[in-house]
Amino acid sequence: MNCWLYGLSLEERWQVEAILNYLGIEIDDPDTAMRAPVFIVVGSLAGAVNSQVEVPIISLNQAFKVYTSGLYWYSPLPWRQETLQKVLKEIDASRKLPRRHALDLNLHVRHLESLLIRQALVSSRGVVSKAAASLQIQRTTLIEKMRRYKIDKSEF
Repeated sequence: MNCWLYGLSLEERWQVEAILNYLGIEIDDPDTAMRAPVFIVVGSLAGAVNSQVEVPIISLNQAFKVYTSGLYWYSPLPWRQETLQKVLKEIDASRKLPRRHALDLNLHVRHLESLLIRQALVSSRGVVSKAAASLQIQRTTLIEKMRRYKIDKSEF
């Protein structure tokens, strides 16, 4: 199980990280994370979160505004282990339910990659080596991706 932290003061971060590490929950940096969080912990410095995917939120700030219909808990520090474990059990149970508004990241990445390849081919007038250089990838990699997305260089 992993989580992201948003808007925590230094004191809040120390307390939250200590408890989550004790419970074996990984804390990922939202800016560099390679996977979506199972839940998000929001601190007193956070403004608002507008999430398209329903990710459960545990807030340390009662005034925090949440714009999602997903699971939400207000749980000020200090956290008690038994209280937090109840919340984590609910979060774990919610993961087994289908998400109504989940995004397919792979689909969006493929779409974006295809658009960038087409744009590079247009700007290079169909010259694959120039398009590959502008995308900062190998020519053979670009050719493979063009095959995958059924992009013909003669279109450009």
